[in-house]
Amino acid sequence: MAYPSLNSLRTFEAAARLLSFNKAAQELCISPSAVSHQVRQLEQQLNTKLFTRIERGVTLTPIGEYYFSNVQQGIQILLRATDVVMDPKRSRTIKMSVVPFFATRWLMPRLENFQLRYPDWELAIQTSTQKSDFETEDLDLVIRRGKGSWPGLTSKLILSEKLTPVCAPQMYETISNLTDLASAPLLYNTQVLTEWAEFFSHLGEPFNAPTARLEFQNSSQILEACSTGIGVALMDPTLIQDELKSNRLIQLLGLTVPSLRNYYLVYPDKQQERKGLLVFLDWIEGSSICE
Repeated sequence: MAYPSLNSLRTFEAAARLLSFNKAAQELCISPSAVSHQVRQLEQQLNTKLFTRIERGVTLTPIGEYYFSNVQQGIQILLRATDVVMDPKRSRTIKMSVVPFFATRWLMPRLENFQLRYPDWELAIQTSTQKSDFETEDLDLVIRRGKGSWPGLTSKLILSEKLTPVCAPQMYETISNLTDLASAPLLYNTQVLTEWAEFFSHLGEPFNAPTARLEFQNSSQILEACSTGIGVALMDPTLIQDELKSNRLIQLLGLTVPSLRNYYLVYPDKQQERKGLLVFLDWIEGSSICE
């Protein structure tokens, strides 16, 4: 059985991705008629219809959609393999985007361990709280805080977050029960404004959110504000160990509750065979550093 040529598959992939023979022709620097001819030959060779012609372009048939998904993955594998051969150093770089607070508080202190285990690998780390687009950004993985469900993406738990109320020493004596805590100046993260309500709900305690709140854009700002005595913060004790050990911050009422959000390593399903991703997963899972 004769298989389709790589050239015809490349033409099909471009036409299917762009849903236009004209745009595919422009991208491939060939004529629209050449695209049409190659697609027609491919359909004849496969003995199936891949496209439905419409007035202003084309759409994929169900079989065409299935074929496109697999052909596109195959081409990406070939391109990545070519990158490895042409630029070995590039293939030894793991590119990731990480939530800033997690990067500084959890990941950075553990990087020496990674370098000892994988001295030939480099890490290119950028920090962001925004949703990443793996189609347009050159990333192997991201680490995000959330509930672990992102459509089209695989997520692996890194840290099961627990939350405890903490404050500076000068505030500690003013809070001896949950009523005191609820009426204290509470620090809010604008990314998750419901966290204090969720905390009290878990304890089965009534809570009326204040109309005037102290809001901050990220956890680092909240931590700094809390340390200066401005208010009470909800923090994961794993991420503020230095502050707790030095008594710069003190846990209140001996309370720790599970968070509705955790930290996850996230990547597209179709990238699961990337070497850099596999190396990082091996480090995460094999070093007994997941908590």
